Amino acid sequence: MIIDTTQLDAMAKYVAALRGNLDANIGKAMTGAAFDARDYLKQQTPTYISNPTKWTLNSTFVSRATPSNPAVMLGFKDYASKGTPAARYLQPIAAGQPRSHKGFERQLQDTGVLRPGEYAVPTNVYPLRLNAYGNLTGPAYVRVLSGVKGFREGGYTANTKGASPFFVGEPGGLPRGIYARVGSRPRSGGQPRGFHTVFNITRQPKYKQSFPARRLMIDKFNEKFPTIFERLVFKSK
Repeated sequence: MIIDTTQLDAMAKYVAALRGNLDANIGKAMTGAAFDARDYLKQQTPTYISNPTKWTLNSTFVSRATPSNPAVMLGFKDYASKGTPAARYLQPIAAGQPRSHKGFERQLQDTGVLRPGEYAVPTNVYPLRLNAYGNLTGPAYVRVLSGVKGFREGGYTANTKGASPFFVGEPGGLPRGIYARVGSRPRSGGQPRGFHTVFNITRQPKYKQSFPARRLMIDKFNEKFPTIFERLVFKSK
């Protein structure tokens, strides 16, 4: 009787490889799968966010796994030396949460222009149109802050000294908001004078979950990890 031990030998080598490099291979496979998940999220982001900026597309960080710490972390960057950290504006739409105050709103609250608990939501009407990425530009925010006296006084101030088209109030019984005076004086012809609501002043906005970042990354990680791990194991035999 002849017994073919080819498969048994292969299995023994497989088990030996697993025992010898298990921790290292798990760490490498987890790290590789995490980077694949990050790249997949970047690829899928335009499906859920219209015209995302490069800042948004590169908003996810990955921490590497090691043999002594076989764990990875994927998440939105919560620090930025300039501008708004990605986590602050992506987390609410990824998890369906109320959003936090933006820097513009905190500035208005610090100077008493906004009341506690108020938020300012741009309306995308003249003279403050959103750009191609769905945002107001930095100079536009500065114009509004300056016009409504939203900068701190003391030393140099950027607040407008004279008349400004922007003001906070309830003109003509309209809802409280940030308004812009538009139009011209009656004798000069053109568009009649009036007000445009450039920011609605609201309570804390809450977003619906519209960016399933967690599911996208977990699904891709689970798809890639077994393949990468198997390749590492057989390569180390």
